[in-house]
Amino acid sequence: MPAYISHYGIRAKNYKEMVEWYKTVFNARVQHENEFLSFMTFDDEHHRLVIFEDPETVDRVPTAAGIDHIGYGVASFGDLVSTYERLKALGIRPFLPLNHKFTTSLYYRDPDGNEVELSVDNFSKQECDDFIRSEKMNEIGFPPFGCEFDADELARMYHAGASDTELARIGIPA
Repeated sequence: MPAYISHYGIRAKNYKEMVEWYKTVFNARVQHENEFLSFMTFDDEHHRLVIFEDPETVDRVPTAAGIDHIGYGVASFGDLVSTYERLKALGIRPFLPLNHKFTTSLYYRDPDGNEVELSVDNFSKQECDDFIRSEKMNEIGFPPFGCEFDADELARMYHAGASDTELARIGIPA
């Protein structure tokens, strides 16, 4: 039985752009790199991401079966907002901000079109576990599985001193 997810690999069509994007978005550092392969990490693991180039790589059909997105958690609303603002200043904007009721998420596309989710839990770990196991999960609906919100409004609310409870309600109809 696995102890944790150690890393994932991305077959890249736009290798150099992909490496730069993940370095920027994750503040990742390159552990090893050559002209077609890059091992990267953003924490104490030796590598969390492998990006490699294969000349036979073709575009993936957007609705193809398989992994839809990779989600990364951040520690707080402050971290989500500061990451959003840092990336926005660099021209990297989320294509879909969603409140899933138990998490608040920003979805981005990397240069090859892979979806990357950055999210913060809206409740304690136990409350999130309880939510997922409850009938409340049926309330998030069909894709996109949540309520859209304005990321700039989230940032404005955060800087105005809104509580985590208030921030966790963004986009959810009253």
